[in-house]
Amino acid sequence: MTNYCADQIFLRFSSQTFCGIKPAALFTASAEKFSEDVLEKWRTIIHEQGLSIHVVEKASGSRLVFVYDLAWIRKILGDSFVQAYLRGKEYPNPSDTIGTLNILFHRFKNEECFPHESGVFLGYPIEDVLQFEEKQGKCCKFCGYWKSYCNPEKARQCCEKYKQCRQMCIQWFDEGYSVPQIIKKYNEMAQQAA
Repeated sequence: MTNYCADQIFLRFSSQTFCGIKPAALFTASAEKFSEDVLEKWRTIIHEQGLSIHVVEKASGSRLVFVYDLAWIRKILGDSFVQAYLRGKEYPNPSDTIGTLNILFHRFKNEECFPHESGVFLGYPIEDVLQFEEKQGKCCKFCGYWKSYCNPEKARQCCEKYKQCRQMCIQWFDEGYSVPQIIKKYNEMAQQAA
């Protein structure tokens, strides 16, 4: 297995959020590799891009890292169908973005089972989140960044876009571009393709 440095891990799992094509990213990393100095450096980089980061210390000694676009999360939580779903998951006021995120973070830290509703925050279609729960993760029509049950072709296209974004960002980083330069380069390329 390749031994990635913390910067490569951040880009590998968060590039789509940095580039504005995914509302949030979630990954686990060792506390050893993600020291406070590394996290502080990335907090600064992320904040400069208008993003936020929340780190959950797990009992195992690992860190769960959630990188997110607060405005985009607020928009997701503004959907009445998403609100009804989250109320059913015992989120008392899903329109309260900060309060809802705090409940999610608490669940990341304290619940044995991973909260499936996190898929909503990561930008996965609510229909797929519901079907994943109903079918207990089985019998999906496409499996990429998430398991798709409802629109596999759209999911395939989206996952391909995520994959290409990640590959380009890692390549540019390896070529010496900074994260702000990578984001600018990606956005310019996306505008030209449109």
